[in-house]
Amino acid sequence: MNIKQYIVIASVGFLVFSCEEEVAKNEANFDTPSYPADLVERSDKIKNIFFNIPSPMETSQILQNAGATYEFTLPSNPSAVEDYQSIVDQSLNMGIYGADLNYATVFDQTTETMLYLQCARTLGNELGMEQVFDEETIDRIEWNLEIKDSMQVIITEIFWEMNSYLEEEDRESISTLIIVGGWVEGVYLSTQLARITPNNDALKLRIAEQKYSLTNLIGLLNSYEDRDVSQDMLEELNELDAIFSKITEVKTAGENYKDESGVTTIGGSIQLGMNDAILEEITAKVVEIRTDIIN
Repeated sequence: MNIKQYIVIASVGFLVFSCEEEVAKNEANFDTPSYPADLVERSDKIKNIFFNIPSPMETSQILQNAGATYEFTLPSNPSAVEDYQSIVDQSLNMGIYGADLNYATVFDQTTETMLYLQCARTLGNELGMEQVFDEETIDRIEWNLEIKDSMQVIITEIFWEMNSYLEEEDRESISTLIIVGGWVEGVYLSTQLARITPNNDALKLRIAEQKYSLTNLIGLLNSYEDRDVSQDMLEELNELDAIFSKITEVKTAGENYKDESGVTTIGGSIQLGMNDAILEEITAKVVEIRTDIIN
């Protein structure tokens, strides 16, 4: 899987995770020598962000097991889309609406899916990507609106085309801002839903794991010097990173084993410790960051 795929998947707000075997296959096919060094470094950060972001499919399964449902008050207000005038605001909120779009799609909320798709179309047009949302694409969406898997494919294709256009126009920093917006909204939805289902340890673990994606996200933003990347956003993410750093890591021993080819795999894992006080700090800071984006 090349850098375009990682950017586009992250851009729509954490699409479905691949299985471990597919990940290994894709990473093996990642042809780093064909890209400039700075692009390769960014792609590595994007991969780390992507594979640690809780997917809507995974999150929805966790929530459904806990008896949770779609919460209509959580996603961003679709009617606010016209308020975003600057490139930074439009890009960040494209990520926000992308995450909300996936949240609505996973829970089969067809009306909300169309609302957030229209928001993405509006912001895409404002960012000069009118050709992505042509009539053929809109027709496909209308035909497949109630077919979840098909909608996921269409949404991915839309953001693939958007990213391809941005790369061709040397506007990759916009893709990064979309990733930032999608990541913030993903963590926001997860933390708010963790409040609703306070005994959901699986969801809390996925939130704790965001300490790794956040480190890579900050590094990705720092790689864009003298570009239209919000320094205010970078400062806020650094403050959030300071809270995530309170999460403890405990390494555990595991068994070592050899496969049939004689390759030794060293066992062991890292357990994350996050108490309710840290989770509440993260929740409050994410609300603050998200509020700055959407207002």
